[in-house]
Amino acid sequence: MAFTTIPGADGDHVTYCRVCEALCGMVATVEGGRIVKVRPDRDNPHSRGHICVKGPALADVTADPDRVTRPLKRVGGPGEFAPVGWDEALNDIAARLSASIERHGPQSFAMNTGNPPSMGWPSSMGNYLFQRALECTKLFTPSSEDITSVVLATELIFGTHAFVFPDLAQCEHLLIFGSNPLVSHGSLMIAPRFKEDLDAIAERGRVIVVDPRRTETARKFEHVSIIPAGDVWLLGAMLNTILGEGLEDRAFLDAYGAGRDELAAAIGWITPELAAPRCGVEADAIRTLARDFAAAPRAAAMGRIGICRASYSTLTNYFLHLLNLVGGKFHRPGGVGWGHGGTATEAQAKGPGQARHKRHSSRVSGQASVWGTQASLTFLEEMTTPGEGQIRSLLTVGANPVLSMPGGPRLPEGFATLDLMVSIDLYMTETSRHAHYILPATTALEREDINQFFMNHMVRPFAQYVPAVLPPAGEARGEYEILRDLAARMGRGDAFGNMTPFEMADGALQAGIEGQDGLSLARLKANPHGVMIERGRWAFDFEKRIGHADGKIHLWGDIAAEEVARLRREPEPEPDALRLINIRKLRSINSWMHNVEKLVRSDEPRLLIHPADAAVRRIEDGMPVTLSTQWGAIEVVAEVTDEVRPGCVGYPHGWGHGGGWRGANALPGRNLNAITPATPDQAEQVSGMSLLEGFPVEVRAA
Repeated sequence: MAFTTIPGADGDHVTYCRVCEALCGMVATVEGGRIVKVRPDRDNPHSRGHICVKGPALADVTADPDRVTRPLKRVGGPGEFAPVGWDEALNDIAARLSASIERHGPQSFAMNTGNPPSMGWPSSMGNYLFQRALECTKLFTPSSEDITSVVLATELIFGTHAFVFPDLAQCEHLLIFGSNPLVSHGSLMIAPRFKEDLDAIAERGRVIVVDPRRTETARKFEHVSIIPAGDVWLLGAMLNTILGEGLEDRAFLDAYGAGRDELAAAIGWITPELAAPRCGVEADAIRTLARDFAAAPRAAAMGRIGICRASYSTLTNYFLHLLNLVGGKFHRPGGVGWGHGGTATEAQAKGPGQARHKRHSSRVSGQASVWGTQASLTFLEEMTTPGEGQIRSLLTVGANPVLSMPGGPRLPEGFATLDLMVSIDLYMTETSRHAHYILPATTALEREDINQFFMNHMVRPFAQYVPAVLPPAGEARGEYEILRDLAARMGRGDAFGNMTPFEMADGALQAGIEGQDGLSLARLKANPHGVMIERGRWAFDFEKRIGHADGKIHLWGDIAAEEVARLRREPEPEPDALRLINIRKLRSINSWMHNVEKLVRSDEPRLLIHPADAAVRRIEDGMPVTLSTQWGAIEVVAEVTDEVRPGCVGYPHGWGHGGGWRGANALPGRNLNAITPATPDQAEQVSGMSLLEGFPVEVRAA
């Protein structure tokens, strides 16, 4: 079949989805300047004809009449805008932003970047280079609602933040904690055919899902029901069992690890009997899980967002890494380990380790920063607390913190204090309606792209370049172009250099990937469906990736010791308390695709509650209920179901719209972040991770 590479030309265009990390291949058919159909790309060797419902919906976002397609300038209160030309907008922003930074110092400028631009190479590079151009040290991202605890745990153990992930292709025994890959398609690992991988693992051995909810993944495989936020106890007791019974891989630990004896002594008190009432799994079942995992020759334990946002999220992820290390599952077929790093060499793969921990902590509360980003719960205090370093100017790029951050509904109090707020976005959102300017961005289908950022955690490495399917709608521009031009008008354009993002990518490709040479941008353009990178998963020396000065994997350290001591002081959970978990829905991606009618028409958000908990509270299915905490209350609709265990309720995030998107505003649902812990003292202190899973709530008939 013939394909066209001319943006907007009638015919079929090869592209790929940039909604989530799966990056599934798609083919978009254009007629009369509009996308009339999006189908899976069956010639893509990576996704092999798989897409979910969200990929085709990118066409609806692109054609959405509610999109912002011209620069807008605030002319009144929040939400009151008038169109303005690009030159007028960029010149005024450059002048006002320069004046604010000159007056208050470089520490007064902050950036907040979100999900949509993070999936693209030029858009991500634009964010990074603009941050560097303005010497911005106040960076807010979704990290502290997503991956901060994983990053910190990984840095503490390995001295690098490069993610480790399971070898799905050869695994025979997979333990999954707090992840629902049949809906999420995986995260921090790229496997667009995740369902097929899980089916194959189950045929070879076992897939065991540990979750408070009988998720789509748990229903299909073995399910271990757990108390919300109880994973730290289960993992600690499993580690204790393996070490106490001499089931660990002592040869590996002696050769590559440091701190094995200290670890064993420090967690010896976390027995299965102690852990059982705290995690909801019987002591004998804990021992069996541990013994079976240690005995399986090709086993891996993985976790994701469900274990990343509770009160001991860093320690939970620390224990998860240790389970793989102590159990002899690291850098072995069927186990876990690093990818080849895309175009990264061993030396480049090393991270700065703990040097980045707390480097940009809050000047107000002292709340820790990780990976160069500040905790979301410090955003408001950094805007409203006077003094040197107070945020006085703000740029948001594809971010909607009013909906997506804990305490987000209060953020407009901080926005009102700013000299200047600028939002680069697709829509007038609940956040960007408070900006002084909204600058229209292109969608993923209106820009050329390359999956450069994601090669380091692909289960089966793959490279692809795609041209834009359509030219930009109206006057929309790519984030990279907007930020490059703004930096130039501020006299700070040198940070962007003389190379385009694709020239940078080409240089990295030609530098070579371990095990395969000959990649280049030209080769990818000649293979529009993409190129698989053939090489063995374990064909490199992992010791060269370890970032600690002693070259060892650190099984124990001061921060881990402090967190274990804090855990030891934790009281038993109250037996009658309700604890909240977040729910991931297949048709939803945070908040930014809720204006697509075909996605949301059958996706009403409801509070899942177990029949026993509902009966005590005289709650019936479909009844409006009040969900409350000490931070606030929202009214939602109950769904009575045994999908969740007693003592657990679940609700999806990202709802409760009030921006410039008419379809989203008319939807039911409320903003969960109106009732989540919302102050810095309520975050996990070691990492700044927001507390979004396992905190106590009350539910009563409305």
